[in-house]
Amino acid sequence: MISSSNSLFGLFSCAVVNAGLAHATPDVITRDTVILGGGSSGTYAAVRLKDLGKSVIIVERNDYFGGHGETFYTADGRPINYGVEGFFNTNITLDYLARLNVPYEVRVPASLQDEYVNLRTAWVDAISQFNTLKDGVYRFPDPIPEDLLITFGEFVEKYHLENSVQAVFSHGSGNSLKLPTLYVIQYIGVPHAAALREGYLRPVNGIADLYTRARTILAPDVLYQTMAENVTQSSNGVEMLVLSSNGRKTLIQAKNMLVTIPPTLHHLTGFDLTFEETNLFSKWKYQSYYALIINETGLPDTTNIVNIDPDKTENPYSIPEEPFIWRIDAQRVPGYRTIKLVGNEQFSPDDAKALLYDTFERMAAEGTYPTQRPEIVRWGCHTPVTMMVTPDEIRQGFYERLYELQGQRSTFYTGAAWCSDYSTLLWGFTDGVVDRIIG
Repeated sequence: MISSSNSLFGLFSCAVVNAGLAHATPDVITRDTVILGGGSSGTYAAVRLKDLGKSVIIVERNDYFGGHGETFYTADGRPINYGVEGFFNTNITLDYLARLNVPYEVRVPASLQDEYVNLRTAWVDAISQFNTLKDGVYRFPDPIPEDLLITFGEFVEKYHLENSVQAVFSHGSGNSLKLPTLYVIQYIGVPHAAALREGYLRPVNGIADLYTRARTILAPDVLYQTMAENVTQSSNGVEMLVLSSNGRKTLIQAKNMLVTIPPTLHHLTGFDLTFEETNLFSKWKYQSYYALIINETGLPDTTNIVNIDPDKTENPYSIPEEPFIWRIDAQRVPGYRTIKLVGNEQFSPDDAKALLYDTFERMAAEGTYPTQRPEIVRWGCHTPVTMMVTPDEIRQGFYERLYELQGQRSTFYTGAAWCSDYSTLLWGFTDGVVDRIIG
């Protein structure tokens, strides 16, 4: 028997609101701040702003908080996290968990048998020179070091990091050898490596427990299964017309807006974007990423699997070509496994599902493991991830121009496009944005 947990609109979807028949006259809500997105950054910002005496309203497309912080609960109540797996052991994390009264434990990574080498200190030594990235923010000296813009493959050769490639790959997203080194560091930089050494903090009752507790604080101030339909921004405030899944329209009038969703042109349809905003937001490239829970796999319960390419002739570091299954991890609940699938922008949910089944059939046919067609228990769509721009755009000041948007026309931003995509680092960046909002 399988117990239900946080749900998406469809098992194999990337959460889209079905508007239905809209009401003619919208309700009106007035707040200090409207927050678009109730994921990690949006939830954290809402709690902080309320604690500072500000009124907020969150517009969230799903029927739950947490974004990538997804948890499935078995029939006997045991949690399995299939998105975010833990938080860095820092004062920011400890303060937030204490604020929400979340019981937690220290999770030491790789407690099971992992089929990859551990991180080498050579990697940390090589990237420590880039201390402006220590908080996960895209801050650079002028001029930006060229080492950040060469591919990670070139960086590996320059600094003789061959023994670190598999370990770095296992904590990234996509073929890290082809990415600019900057984006690899944002996935496994100095603070990330420190967290791996010291252990993550993980809520005892699952990552979703943090958001369940936040929900009790924010309950009156959330519009679930709702999306922005039209947004007008000015120096005097923001008006946002939103549409819920049942067709109800609501007009939100706020002094300012905090955007925490990915700032792509697709996600910001209906915004009155300026030429500069349109120009910047049109440049993003990204990866598609799906996180699943599966069972009935035939795999041993004591082994985690990281995908490698055995053809050393064409691929000396054994990094698989996209699309690929990135990791298959055993869980503390026997039989269940989490699995992560990565591809380019066109890698669809249907493509991911086909790759999953094909891979298990191939492992069985080749005798790698006595696998069988797995059952998909939960499906999480985390697309887009690894949001990036080209090295030329970075040289020409993309991130400086991006950060200059903060506060323009009563609009502020946070989220994974603005900082390393790890909750603790996002919360630290969001603290600075909240200070600007209330300032």
